Amino acid sequence: MKKIYLLSVLLLITFVPLFLGCADNNKNALTFLQLETKGVWWWDNSLKTDTYLTFAKNNGINEIYFCDSRFNNETAQFIEKANENKIEVYFLCGEYQWLTDASSLYKTMEDYLDFQSNYPNANFSGVHLDIEPHQDPNFDTTKEKLILSLINLSYNLKSSYPSVSFDYDLPFWLEDEIEFNQQTLPAFAHIMNNANRVFLMSYRDTAEQIYNVSSAEIEYAKANNKTLVLGVETKSNEGDNVSFMEEGKEYMNLELEKLSKMLPDNFGISIHQIKTWYSL
Repeated sequence: MKKIYLLSVLLLITFVPLFLGCADNNKNALTFLQLETKGVWWWDNSLKTDTYLTFAKNNGINEIYFCDSRFNNETAQFIEKANENKIEVYFLCGEYQWLTDASSLYKTMEDYLDFQSNYPNANFSGVHLDIEPHQDPNFDTTKEKLILSLINLSYNLKSSYPSVSFDYDLPFWLEDEIEFNQQTLPAFAHIMNNANRVFLMSYRDTAEQIYNVSSAEIEYAKANNKTLVLGVETKSNEGDNVSFMEEGKEYMNLELEKLSKMLPDNFGISIHQIKTWYSL
């Protein structure tokens, strides 16, 4: 009996720490179980692919917005590796200058379509546009003109490339009333009408605040059967409540799990960005 008792104690000493270790690791794994979209921005195409893809997969990511306009074998290899991990890849690009001269954007779109044709087994799932009017140095004096230009661009891209899926990154405050095509709506609503999906830069560090700054867009998306993805930030110099930089992964995971339960299943959450999230 003593031998059996000692053996039981030894087994407990051996395996309980392992179970505790697994529990601790799970605190740093993000799942968003019920949401359709679990995404991450990937701006730096020089990152070690395997390391960061494994990190993305382990955190339940199913979409990557990948900035890579090389459109070559390396691009295709990245997409293939991501797809092997059940992660879709979208082509990420964006310049505020396109609001005043979109010629280079249309050239990029032709290169994108050539790549899609040349690499049929490694296609992007769509185009993810990060065109931010407020980055223009003249935004304060030409705000309405720049916002209207973005609305026009979203309409023209949809018309010019009807087979391409277009996503748009938008700040949560883009709610100016704008007249377009004889209809006056908040700016985000016009773009949401033209986009396949809108990704809201709802950069706050609690579930409640993220939801509150996104409330108008959430209600419009629900009422009009649109898909909205709420974005969160992992590094910022704009104040403590903008990102999860100060709080860390475990706190962020808890808040995003709360947020995921507040959203419809066809919505999503996306994290900006893979490099800073990994080192958070």
